Amino acid sequence: MTDLTDFFSHAYSTIARAVAEAGVNADLFKHPELIPKTLKRRVSAELKRLAVLLRRLIFLMALQVELAPVKPRPGSNYFEKAEGEPAARKVVFSVLPAPAGETPDFLDGPITVPTRGPVPAAPLIARWEAMLETLKFCNRRAKCLARTIQRWKADGEARPYIAPIQKTYAMPAALGIVSGGLTVQLIEALRDWPAADTS
Repeated sequence: MTDLTDFFSHAYSTIARAVAEAGVNADLFKHPELIPKTLKRRVSAELKRLAVLLRRLIFLMALQVELAPVKPRPGSNYFEKAEGEPAARKVVFSVLPAPAGETPDFLDGPITVPTRGPVPAAPLIARWEAMLETLKFCNRRAKCLARTIQRWKADGEARPYIAPIQKTYAMPAALGIVSGGLTVQLIEALRDWPAADTS
């Protein structure tokens, strides 16, 4: 496999800059309580698009990781009480997509009229900060994902399908190039995936 160090550094810096700009341009670093609904929609769409690129970058990094054998660890008791007050919940950026489940009950209920005016900014700020933290510790996330990929291969899971990213023409030029490069590099890296166990 070819050395992708230059591509990783370029893709990382491009995605990190785009994520930072998405929040800074919306003044999320000032932690406003309320933001206009149109701003929330625009920034949410931008973060969603950047999240796909970030997941693909971490997935590609995980495919390049050389893993050492797993060292056994002592078990921990989940139900054991910890001293002090509980830690604050933090939003986590998921590297793997959530499996599809049943339709939530609220989708079957009556149609509600959306509220007018500004909306709370806290969920959007938490999502933006989670993406920034993922960028900060992307090597650690790639190593964890590499273990998951190793288990998938051992279990005979089917090779992941990498679809081209939609509407790259609407992205800034640097992001469009990174998007296309990530797709091509992922398809190439997944060629040596073992055949799925269909028995």
